[in-house]
Amino acid sequence: MGRARVELSRKGAVVAYVPASMSGAQRSEGYWLLEVSGQLILQLVLDFQVTLVLEHFRITIEESFVLEHPDGTSHVVKPGGGFDQLSPVLPLSRSKVISEGRAFDDGRLEIVIQDGIRLSVVPESESAYEAWNVTGPDGLLIVSTPGGELALWGSS
Repeated sequence: MGRARVELSRKGAVVAYVPASMSGAQRSEGYWLLEVSGQLILQLVLDFQVTLVLEHFRITIEESFVLEHPDGTSHVVKPGGGFDQLSPVLPLSRSKVISEGRAFDDGRLEIVIQDGIRLSVVPESESAYEAWNVTGPDGLLIVSTPGGELALWGSS
């Protein structure tokens, strides 16, 4: 078990207990490194959310995000949108392996696929909804709350 530390919230003087690690995520300066490296995207669920189902994690995105390709092209994907909005994520299903995942303290999420595709979610500052959430082993739950902070649950 890693050492815990006390931090101030970026929005004020709220003191929080922050473990140095949780089952499924390791704390680093300004972000949580998700232990998703090497996991295959087993399933892609498209409804009013976009969900990537991995071997031991589930990444659910509820707000617009950017999908960037190594050749420099990018697409804005809107969960709940029509086929034209969702079609750029279809090639991720059942054929891609995750290289890295980071949940930033300001509510951003960044997922890098081994072939260089980058998925980035930046929470909308005025949104009343969670931008995304990640579930993982041993009850891990990381949520980008409305306004862009993280809420975390899990075993340390």
